[in-house]
Amino acid sequence: MSDSPPPSDERAVAAVEEANRSIASVDAYRFQMDMHVTASDGDQSRTVSVDGDGAVNVSEKRMQATTQMQDQTVTSYVDGYRAYQGCQDPWGGYAVENVSRSEPWATATPLHRQVLLFERSNVYWKGNETRNDNRTVLVTASPSAETIESLMDRRQAGGMDLNPGSLENATARLWLDPETNRPVQSELDIEISQRGATATATITVQYTDYDEPTSVSIPSEVSDDPYELGCPGAS
Repeated sequence: MSDSPPPSDERAVAAVEEANRSIASVDAYRFQMDMHVTASDGDQSRTVSVDGDGAVNVSEKRMQATTQMQDQTVTSYVDGYRAYQGCQDPWGGYAVENVSRSEPWATATPLHRQVLLFERSNVYWKGNETRNDNRTVLVTASPSAETIESLMDRRQAGGMDLNPGSLENATARLWLDPETNRPVQSELDIEISQRGATATATITVQYTDYDEPTSVSIPSEVSDDPYELGCPGAS
């Protein structure tokens, strides 16, 4: 990514600012995530799909997310300023880490992370676009590798890690409801190249049920003797 992206469009900057204001008062929402990764190295190629969904209650500072990849289903939780990630078989149990207190709690959730991604990137106005038979406003962005890495939540991204030096290209899209200015869907496309191997990933997230009654239950076993140094076997 040696070429600097062009300056932001003023209309796109205003739309992102309105989106930020619109989510500031959001108390709860749900999300659905879909990710596809294709990697190739010489004659070898592999495609992995990850599906997920979750619920967020901002006022209670609780979030639950479930991701499915191949034959594994992993559930993660955020309870206040403690985040718990389910560990894959054969270990089971949960790994725990602290959630940063340097920013508002909501920035640990997918919706606010996406808006932050656009706030910290050059953004461009693309006009009206129909999504799921509804009119939306589309804004795109050219985020840097450092911005993506700082905001990517690997608990909801199948454990995917990003080396900033390996990023070849990245494009983000944000569809907004023109009446409420709230995000309807976000999408991030990235291309990675390292030591002759290449990979492309598309992460799509839909946001629904704004301020609908949302209860996030956290099982008691989540906090029973969790792994403090990450899940066993994780790279």
